[in-house]
Amino acid sequence: MIVVVGSRHDAVSSMLVERWPHAALCSAEDLVRPGWVWHHARPGQRTWIIDARPVRDEDVTGIFIRRSSVYAEEMLTTHPADRAFLASECHAFLTFILATTSARVVNPVSDGAFGEEALRPERWTTAASETGIAVRPVRVTSQARRRRGLRTTEVEVVGGEVFGELPARVLDRVRSMAERLRMVWGTLLFDARHRLINVTAMRPPSDAAAVSLGRFLTVGHT
Repeated sequence: MIVVVGSRHDAVSSMLVERWPHAALCSAEDLVRPGWVWHHARPGQRTWIIDARPVRDEDVTGIFIRRSSVYAEEMLTTHPADRAFLASECHAFLTFILATTSARVVNPVSDGAFGEEALRPERWTTAASETGIAVRPVRVTSQARRRRGLRTTEVEVVGGEVFGELPARVLDRVRSMAERLRMVWGTLLFDARHRLINVTAMRPPSDAAAVSLGRFLTVGHT
C-alpha cells in the first residue's frame, strides 16, 4: 500500500490517491483515531490507522508526504481550548512515525522536520553551492522598479530520475544536489541563466513524475 500523508481538503492528495493503485490517505483525523500501535524496537508490531482502517506497517511500501505540520484547525472533534496542544502532540507523533517506519518515505525526516519544512532555503542553497549550481541572488530595495518578466524552467526530481529541459551538465548537478539533500521528490525552479530560484516538494507532480513516483513507492521497504 502507498500512504499519502495529507489532508482531505488538498486536491493533490486526493488526485494521487485516485491515481496510484492501492493508495490511501492518512489525514489528521486518522492521527487521533484509536488503534495505533507503534513499538520502536519491534517493527513487526506497528499498526497505522489509514482512512479509519488499521494497516500493518509491514504492508506499507511507500509514504508520500503532502503536509509539513498538523494544525489546530484540523482537530474539529476536540474542544477548542485543547486543539493547539493536541495538534502539537499529533505533529510530534507523526514525525516519529515517519522517522521510524520501514516503508520508503518521500521525503525522509530531516533535523526533526518533514515535508516542505525539511527543504529549508539554508539547506538547499548550501547543497546547490556544494554541487556547482548557481543560486539567483535576492535583491531587496525600497525603490520602485519596473517589474520585468522572468523566464523560468521547472525541473522535477524523482529518486535518481530528473525531468526537465536543461543542459545535461545542469541536470547531473541537480541529481547530485538531490542526493545530498536526501530529496526523493521535489521541483526546482531555474531562471534563464540556469540559476536556481527555489526548491519545493509541494508542487503537483507532472504526469511523468507521478508515474515514476508510483513505481518508486511500490517497490517495497528500504
